Amino acid sequence: MKELAKYDTARYVIAMDIREYRVTDLPYLYEICLKTGDNGKDATELFYDPYVLGQFYAAPYTHFESDCVLILEGTSQGLQRPLGYILGTSNTRAYTDWFNQYWRPAALALYGGTEGAKSPTETAIRALFAKELTCPPWVATYPGHIHIDLLPEAQGGGWGRKLMDAISRRLAEKGCRGFHLGVSGANEGGIAFYRRYGMQELAQESWGIVFGKLL
Repeated sequence: MKELAKYDTARYVIAMDIREYRVTDLPYLYEICLKTGDNGKDATELFYDPYVLGQFYAAPYTHFESDCVLILEGTSQGLQRPLGYILGTSNTRAYTDWFNQYWRPAALALYGGTEGAKSPTETAIRALFAKELTCPPWVATYPGHIHIDLLPEAQGGGWGRKLMDAISRRLAEKGCRGFHLGVSGANEGGIAFYRRYGMQELAQESWGIVFGKLL
C-alpha cells in the first residue's frame, strides 16, 4: 500500500504514504475533520466545541470497523503526522444499528439541545445526534459508505484518488460490492472530483449529491 511522494516548497517538505489506522491517530482525525469541515475549508471558527464534527463523521468508524480507516501520513514542517484520511464501513446497515445503540446515546448526552452553539453549522451538527440514523434505499446496491478529508498541504498531488483506490480495494476484500458517499452542494471541488473519478450520481438531496461506486 505504501506510495511515497516528496516535494519542496518555501513552507514545508512533505513525504507521504498511505497506511493502516493506529489508535494514536484519533486526535488527528478530529483535527483534520474540523479543519476541512466547511466544504473542504477550515471550520474552526464555526464551532465552540472542536470535537463535535469528528464525533459524527470520523471517530465512530474507528470504533466500529477500524480496518476501514486508512491514514495519509506525511512530514509537514518537520512534523511526522496524519495529513488526511479515508474511512467508512463495509456494511452501512450494521453500522447504523451500532451507531444508534452504542454511539448516539452518549453523544446526545453531550450535544443535546442547541445551547452553546457558535453558528448554524454547529447547531446543525449537534442536531444530527437528536434522531436515529436510518439507511437510505441505495444501500441494497451500495452497502458501504465512506468519508474522505485531506488537509490543504496534502491536496493536489493525486492523493485523493489514491485514497479512493485504497479504500475500494479494502472494501472489496471485505466482500462489499459497492459504496456511497454524500457531498455538499456547496463543495464544487468535491463534486467535480467524484465525477472525474467516475462515480455514479445516485440522488439529489436538499443538501447536496449522493454518489456511488460498484466494486
